Amino acid sequence: MTTPAETNTFACLLTSDAPGAIAVARVWGRSARAVADRVFRPSKGPGLAETPIGRVRVGRAGEGLGDEVVAVVLQEPRGEEVELQGHGGIAASGLLLDALRHAGASIVLTRQWLAWSSATRFQAEAMEDLARASTVLAAEILLDQTEGALDSAYRDAISAESAEESIQRLDLLIDRGRIGLRLLRGFRIALAGRPNVGKSCLLNALAGFERAIVSPYPGTTRDAVVVRLAIGGVPVEACDTAGLRDSIDPIELAGVALAKKTHARADLVLLLLDRSTPLTDQDRDLLTRHPSALVIVNKIDLPAAWTSKIQSHSVVPVSAETGEGLDDLLAAISTRLLPEPIPIGAGVPFRGEQMRALRRLRRKLKII
Repeated sequence: MTTPAETNTFACLLTSDAPGAIAVARVWGRSARAVADRVFRPSKGPGLAETPIGRVRVGRAGEGLGDEVVAVVLQEPRGEEVELQGHGGIAASGLLLDALRHAGASIVLTRQWLAWSSATRFQAEAMEDLARASTVLAAEILLDQTEGALDSAYRDAISAESAEESIQRLDLLIDRGRIGLRLLRGFRIALAGRPNVGKSCLLNALAGFERAIVSPYPGTTRDAVVVRLAIGGVPVEACDTAGLRDSIDPIELAGVALAKKTHARADLVLLLLDRSTPLTDQDRDLLTRHPSALVIVNKIDLPAAWTSKIQSHSVVPVSAETGEGLDDLLAAISTRLLPEPIPIGAGVPFRGEQMRALRRLRRKLKII
């Protein structure tokens, strides 16, 4: 058996090793074709050593009967690579990787292939994150970064004619990073309000199914109830929290404390008011404590107990019960989270280390 040190050849899974339909392995390096040829047993015809580049072959790989696989030799910018596609799952993909290891390949992590195949670190990191993108917009932005959008924007910033222009370009990148950092993690939205204003009902309406318990009894929601959504093309984590009020129940008080912490960490607070009952001092106190909240006037399907406007707040009237106004609410949330759409092909930082590097560079330029 040839050792990895002799072949300088590597292999990794491009797909997850978790259960799935297909597992895809990539072999690259100085002896990629030779190593894959030792593993691949064609159903008919010659082995991979004599197979033209780009021709798809069917055969088996692995000890014993092995797994049925599809193999193809690829001509990449850095040399020949071989892709092997077999059945997904831990056992099947493990069988394929074991065969490649015994044939002389070093089994490495996917990010090492990304670093090998990508021209820059930014592109490699974008390729890695792209596999975990959960929305179309997130995938589109990361695809732009795989094509070098962030590299180009960074070069433009550091090669600007003046320090002032460089700082302006860096500020733009850092501002876009507010969105880039949330392409995978998502924005955090917290629903706030006193008990029985309709927070749980609204969460269910946004989710499209009954995620939270809806009850006419105050204090039903004790814990933070989370649902993952896509709003405006970006992932969003919406959290229903306990109604804010004084209580002698220690469990409800713990829920209220958790709610306040959740509100403090949120990117956007949705503050619900019940239009079917008079405004309370507690409502007014919440409006004061959350000056940047998006105010939702709920239960517009019921007779109104008050009609005065809420000063200094964006207000959206809805009925969580009937769904009236939900489209306007989603549009308002999207505008608050993405006030400026990301242009196609724009450079966008998407990892914390990238943002820290940009801020360090900006500080140095400011000193100069």
